[in-house]
Amino acid sequence: MSWRSEHLGEDSSGPLKDRVIVAGPGSNLTIPGIIVAEIVQALAKNGRVTRIEVDLSSHSMAGLHRAPSLAAWHSDQQIGGVVGLRAPENTRRRTKAFRDLIGPDVSVAVAYAWPGIDNSWIQEFLYVAKSQGVSTAVLCASVPKTGPRQVTSLAGIIGRANRVYVGDIADATALATIFRHHGPVVESHPALSLTGKSDGVEGHEITAFVPKDNVQSLASLLAAFSAIPEAWIADYRMSIVMRYTGGAVPELVSRSHYPSYVTLIGDDMAADELTNLCANSSALSVADPELDSRAFSSAVESGIATVLMSTSALPQVGMGYVGGLLADLRQPASVNVALSHALRLKELRFPSPETWGQLARRLRPTSSERLASDVLETVND
Repeated sequence: MSWRSEHLGEDSSGPLKDRVIVAGPGSNLTIPGIIVAEIVQALAKNGRVTRIEVDLSSHSMAGLHRAPSLAAWHSDQQIGGVVGLRAPENTRRRTKAFRDLIGPDVSVAVAYAWPGIDNSWIQEFLYVAKSQGVSTAVLCASVPKTGPRQVTSLAGIIGRANRVYVGDIADATALATIFRHHGPVVESHPALSLTGKSDGVEGHEITAFVPKDNVQSLASLLAAFSAIPEAWIADYRMSIVMRYTGGAVPELVSRSHYPSYVTLIGDDMAADELTNLCANSSALSVADPELDSRAFSSAVESGIATVLMSTSALPQVGMGYVGGLLADLRQPASVNVALSHALRLKELRFPSPETWGQLARRLRPTSSERLASDVLETVND
């Protein structure tokens, strides 16, 4: 995406009102970029949004070149009042671009930060917005803490903001302690949390859900699993949940390359059994799920990285779920690549799709919510 300036400024009906600017990673080959897209789509439901893509370096959890994101696929199909722009890499040009875009018609300027990547541009962004008298907010992802990936490491960069939102209460408390009374207001919000996954899963536990007696899908899945190098297979296990009749399905499993590492579950599962299975898995895969798929719903509720193995070009599930990946069930290599990337994401617990709308309302309340807030403040006064 290149610089585009159409629809900015004034049009025949006068200046734009209540515009929100969102700046952050833009590549849909990364988890941060996909999350920013969901936040932008949620904000766009209640007004105009300008998105500035700032990609200064390789990002954490990159690598979706051959395993496209399910949420990004859905987002590409949506058409809304979003103007997309890419920020220059040069610092002076980028600062000028911020000045050109952040004007008096902007109600709030939002920056998205991911600990561990280059977030230095946020200082420029906040400085420009504050100089224009625009309210500012920084959204910080709370991620599993390893090395420099700590929200507190961003305190010096985000201290100019009016408000800071983080995923975890512990991170909010730590930042508030650093800022004390001289920094931004700090709040926590579940849309920004990617922590909370159980650490008890050892190795790579894959759980796959296949439709009843769908031998063709099972064969593709087993072929993908068979592509794991023999030097690695001791760390892998796969449970296949699939109702079946006759002996064709068990026989196919027994004749696969790694039968001792595959468990076939042919019984119906109760809700609590399904929940426990998801909780104890490193990654899930679901073949051609229906809209009311219990397996896919359980995956989303558990926040686990999930591969949607589809034979259709138009998957109908997974909108807003940033932990979903797409694979072509007709191509075992595609399934193998998607599962491999899902396992790279196993330390993360992904937010529920409903949280994007909740966060958007915190950043830009609807007219009725603003009215209710004003009434409440009047009563309290």
